[in-house]
Amino acid sequence: MRTMDLAVRAVELTKQYNIYGRPIDRLIEFVTRRPRHTVFPALQDVTFEVERGETIGIIGQNGAGKSTLLKLLCSVTRPTSGTIESSGTIASILELGTGFHPEFSGRDNAALNAAILGLSPAEVKRRLPAILEFSELGTFLDRPVKTYSSGMYMRLAFSVAVNVDPDILVIDEALAVGDGHFQKKCVDKIREFQRDGRTILFCSHALYHIASICRRAMWLDHGSVVRYGPTLDVVHDYESFLLQRDRTHPASEGEPEHERPPSPVRIVDIAVCDSDGRPRDLFETREDINLRLRIQSEVTSQPVHVIVGIHRSADDLQCFAVGTHADGLPPLSGRNDYEFSVELKRVPLNRGAYSIIAFVGDEHALTVFDRRDIRPAFSIAGDRYEVGLLSVDHRWSMESVSTETAVAER
Repeated sequence: MRTMDLAVRAVELTKQYNIYGRPIDRLIEFVTRRPRHTVFPALQDVTFEVERGETIGIIGQNGAGKSTLLKLLCSVTRPTSGTIESSGTIASILELGTGFHPEFSGRDNAALNAAILGLSPAEVKRRLPAILEFSELGTFLDRPVKTYSSGMYMRLAFSVAVNVDPDILVIDEALAVGDGHFQKKCVDKIREFQRDGRTILFCSHALYHIASICRRAMWLDHGSVVRYGPTLDVVHDYESFLLQRDRTHPASEGEPEHERPPSPVRIVDIAVCDSDGRPRDLFETREDINLRLRIQSEVTSQPVHVIVGIHRSADDLQCFAVGTHADGLPPLSGRNDYEFSVELKRVPLNRGAYSIIAFVGDEHALTVFDRRDIRPAFSIAGDRYEVGLLSVDHRWSMESVSTETAVAER
């Protein structure tokens, strides 16, 4: 592939940080010329290429080196060794508050950041109204950004980045905060950038967004590339890794549930019923299970889709999932209350307890407005122990083999 067809190219990219036990150790090291630090390798020999117009997902655990990689791309920091090259202008949404002066107002920070990203004073003046309108911050635009919540920081940073017409858009966990309404605006804007042939590097822990938006994905772990390739393959391997990690180091129980952010659409109730519509929580293998969801929407014009996944409660293994969008059903809109139901026919799950994880999303099934977990939701009974997850229809057959034939085949 010719270099001119590449938007980003990194070769053996390495970034190391010197860690000092005490602030004074840096001075002592400078005077004595004897090392008093340890070296932390944030990135190690990372090599990859991004084609022009691609959307690349970057995944990995906290501390894997994702943010460091994006900072190197945006020239926020310099590599220790190796090279990273880009073609075209870059706009970034890095860690919340990066590039903002806490004492300046949102309006002043927006103008300042637009100028830093390369706009002339005349262009800043022309585009600033669109930036401020996209952020939907209202009167908060004239307040110091030090008074902003994390969601407000994200709104302002995203609004600046997408309205300066960059060739490359870098997003670091920008969709992890904020309400469902603004997340949808962000996803719609990302889709618009993709249609325009722009390059996007998208870092997120939301694997559903990664799988839905990105063509390829890069999995980083301890500063190294574990895998870089088709998104579904990389995400599958990463999910398997996380499942094995959770089995080895289970999360502590009794952790407080985080308050759910505001959303225009909510899952109000989920009911598990049998084929006659009666609530039940115990079934036999290959019984029909009827799931009913009640959803409330504050915006009647917002189309909605529903996804329901079944997980094994013991290890949170995903068994299967069904969704209105995946099944080709049109989204519903025009009401404040919806009741969805899905009949799961002859469910082949073996004996055990199972959880329900339900999502309600937008018309593209990309922006998740709400999620509801029921752990456990129902159980499958059985008279005997079955190996594995599913009970598959099968038939044995046996044919007698003559002694002569058997001997000849040895």
